[in-house]
Amino acid sequence: MLEWGPRLPKYRAMASLSHRQGWSFAVLVVLFPCFLSARSNEGSTTPTYRVGTSEVRVIFFATDERNRRLDTIDKNDFAIIDGENIVRDFRSLTRANETTLDIVVLVDTSESVAPRFRSTIDQILSLISHAAPADSLAMITFAGVQPAVVCASDCSAAAAEQRIRALHPTGATPLFDALTFSARYLADRRRPNVRQVLLLFSDGNDTISGTSARQALDAVTESGVILYTINPNKPDHDAKAAARLEEMSAATGGRSFSTPVDATDILQAVLADWRACYVVTYPPPSHDAGFHSLRILPKHNLNLRFHSRKGYFYDEVR
Repeated sequence: MLEWGPRLPKYRAMASLSHRQGWSFAVLVVLFPCFLSARSNEGSTTPTYRVGTSEVRVIFFATDERNRRLDTIDKNDFAIIDGENIVRDFRSLTRANETTLDIVVLVDTSESVAPRFRSTIDQILSLISHAAPADSLAMITFAGVQPAVVCASDCSAAAAEQRIRALHPTGATPLFDALTFSARYLADRRRPNVRQVLLLFSDGNDTISGTSARQALDAVTESGVILYTINPNKPDHDAKAAARLEEMSAATGGRSFSTPVDATDILQAVLADWRACYVVTYPPPSHDAGFHSLRILPKHNLNLRFHSRKGYFYDEVR
């Protein structure tokens, strides 16, 4: 299991909310979590997500006791537990404003996923074919030493399909290196009003990375991306690896799936969640540097559940 210890100096990301709870495929559409917004430094090639002195901004959505998304949320419906402080007075509550998706599909092509590799490729081709024309989509594979970009914004072309179908599983598994590479790749692609999603198709094993699990997760949170994992194996096939995927995705506000799952339903989950997201802002109740845990709790209807990340890192902007 990953530990929420001190941050490595290399990463100063200011976004980190997650929730950990069971899920069923039948309620996937209402459980896919939302994104945390933050500001980046001007002139920086890689955005740094942080909470400054002016406000905390959290994006979330809510479901009722039947796991149905709520289309309308009021400021009086919830309170926020920020560290040890209860926040009831908010500066604003508005709909999230992302307009398109930027999806990177990260695919394990190492020998450890060989038994179900062909079905995974079929899933990915189906996902590509169902992506909206306005959305950006790229695909990265990893096995051996260096991750490889298979296609970028042209994944639906016939030539890209041929390259994808020609892939075959071989070599060791640099999962953590590949996550770090993909996070930086997405950071370089970041654009205003675009929601970024990293879809990881992997069994959760790593055999060769020079990057640790903690460093890989820090890189993903710094990019502001939501990590969404799809395990080709059933959870009981390798419980430790499955738990790693679930914990890493939950730490970024994402979710974890295992076989069987239809890739097109993943896209439907993203789109359905997109329409239900709100952003709430409030002054930081504490100026202590470091990690601030965060929970959103119902005030009146105790059956409501609020879905967001687990907290954020505070770093005073001077």
